[in-house]
Amino acid sequence: MDYSGRVNSKKGAGGIASNEDINIQTKQRVQELLSTHVLDIDNDPYVFRNHLGMLECKLCLTTHINESSYISHLGGRKHHLNLERRRILDEKQNKSREHQLSSQNILSINNIEKRSWKKIGKPIYKITKVRDPETLRTGILVNIKLPKITVKEPMFRIMSYYELTSKNQNSCRNFIEKYKSDDDDDAEDDDDSDGGDDNKYQYLVVSAEPYDNIAIVIPNKHEIDKPLEENKMSDSYWWYWDNDTKEFFLQFLYKL
Repeated sequence: MDYSGRVNSKKGAGGIASNEDINIQTKQRVQELLSTHVLDIDNDPYVFRNHLGMLECKLCLTTHINESSYISHLGGRKHHLNLERRRILDEKQNKSREHQLSSQNILSINNIEKRSWKKIGKPIYKITKVRDPETLRTGILVNIKLPKITVKEPMFRIMSYYELTSKNQNSCRNFIEKYKSDDDDDAEDDDDSDGGDDNKYQYLVVSAEPYDNIAIVIPNKHEIDKPLEENKMSDSYWWYWDNDTKEFFLQFLYKL
């Protein structure tokens, strides 16, 4: 707009505009915006029409009487600043969501579902003392019947007293004390031996779902002759699972 030739204006400079001139210029600018910018309320995520028929900007929390007022607001500094803030916030949320998805794909103990089953009691088992006729080494043969087993085959492990939980430690200790009181001869032998009671025994733990785990007390006077590698069998240390009869056999011999 040319304001030259007006009151208090200098040559080569714009003159002072009146309020009427400013309003005219504002209306012209709004009309230009309306002609170049088509307002689509249905696809604009930040505008809605309230119960009074006025337009509201959800991003800036402003109210506008008509569409021209809202279009002027779209070109303003406040709306652009809020758009930039929203863009930064969306980027942070997307990064955190991607991090959560990537962490869920990592296998950890927290996201592994705990298995549960209805226990049906202890299985029937038989323990037999054996002796090798050639080397005269003594050992133990364990036979367990598992007719209702639901897994492929049972699992077992020979554990020390300190590998058991505190609850199982107390149960094993009570069982050993009861066994000693029933057999006076064994009690006298234990009194003559050296070391604590915790190191005198090992425990063969057998697990087979849905049966309860069983722990067989094994004397720890001699070392078991078994391979150094895990899950390896030998003539003196072997096991066998008969899938037809659902019986599990485990035999080991002691070293001389």
